[in-house]
Amino acid sequence: MPVILIVDDAVENVLMLKHLLNDIGTIVFAKDGAAALQQAARHRPDLVLLDVVMPGMDGHETCTRLKADPATRDIPVIFITGADAESDEARGLSLGAIDYITKPFAPAIVRARVQNHLALIRAHADLRAANSDLRKFKAAVDSSSAAILITDRDARIEYVNAAFSEITGYTHDEMIGSVPELLRNGATVEDDKAGERDLWQIIMDGATWRGELCRGRKDGTLLWEDIAIAPVYDDSGAITHIVSVNSDITRRKAMEEELRQQAVTDSLTGLANRRRLMEAGTHEVQRAQRSYEPVSLLVLDIDHFKQINDSLGHAAGDVVIRTIAQVCAAQVRSFDTAGRLGGEEFAVILPMTDASGAFELAERLRAAIAATIVEWDGKAVQATVSIGVAQTDGEVPTFATLLGRADDALYQAKRDGRNCVRVAATTTARPAENAA
Repeated sequence: MPVILIVDDAVENVLMLKHLLNDIGTIVFAKDGAAALQQAARHRPDLVLLDVVMPGMDGHETCTRLKADPATRDIPVIFITGADAESDEARGLSLGAIDYITKPFAPAIVRARVQNHLALIRAHADLRAANSDLRKFKAAVDSSSAAILITDRDARIEYVNAAFSEITGYTHDEMIGSVPELLRNGATVEDDKAGERDLWQIIMDGATWRGELCRGRKDGTLLWEDIAIAPVYDDSGAITHIVSVNSDITRRKAMEEELRQQAVTDSLTGLANRRRLMEAGTHEVQRAQRSYEPVSLLVLDIDHFKQINDSLGHAAGDVVIRTIAQVCAAQVRSFDTAGRLGGEEFAVILPMTDASGAFELAERLRAAIAATIVEWDGKAVQATVSIGVAQTDGEVPTFATLLGRADDALYQAKRDGRNCVRVAATTTARPAENAA
């Protein structure tokens, strides 16, 4: 309960007020100004009912001293006095009192005024607490490392914090009043439950959306963000604002991409590794089965590679492998996949290419590699490759089958003297070039 300090030198007035207010608050009292100051310092009352005319220190001086002390200056004071001139009331209010009640007073009026002032005090206390919480919240939002954006019900931006400007490059003034592209009508996002959905409708339905999106900063550089967007409601349950909290995950995405590339890239050559070749090959064979378009595969093997390693060392062998990888990368199309199967063996996956077209590319590769000179320790090293070619047809259900046919053709090239290209037989006519 609130504490009420009654200050009056007349005992009957104190008892009357105590009886009148006993159920409203805890009553403490003092009979003069000096005692009132002591009681106020001790109990920190929520309200003081202060008589003006008292022996020694009067009510005016007591009020002045209460308001001068930082510990008690915020305690509300109501003067209760028999001095009823306007000048007396004006003086009391000028000293910091919040009300002025003249004697003889009506008990119901005193009780009502005390209750009203206590309610007002509680409201002020609640407001101060709310303002304190709001200041803490604003300080946390302002200093947050996440980019925070708040819009009104119509998606017009009312607030962005410093992190938003730092991350995106757009200043507070540039953003205020604008509508984020993500919240514009028609913007769709991936929704776990319903696939592509209108983001605005998701938010207006009262749901929180979270996802990862890529966009550009003001300077044009790439920005990946983890975004959470949620509606804010008033007491009646109506949506009044929308809050977006965005975390910059660009660095994380770059690391993930680097790890992904490492997982599918051959460390020596920079080409696709065997895992990536098998994934890409499986995908292309399945796509070819749906579209009825051919896919061809080249398998290359460096001729007499063991002799290079034995005579010049493995470091020289690595240089030869890297050089051939560079030739392969330079000869293929952007949508082809060139990679290293392992050791000195390479593969090239050629979508939408029949055996004839694959043979032509294989011949260009073979000739380009044969014409390439590798300098190593003052020596000119010239390597050649044997190449096997295979094309999908009705009897090639998987990439592993296609790879096996290309391997068979490669070994035929080895048996036929190396530094040549051979094409695996298909259910369709064999390319004329293979008959040479």
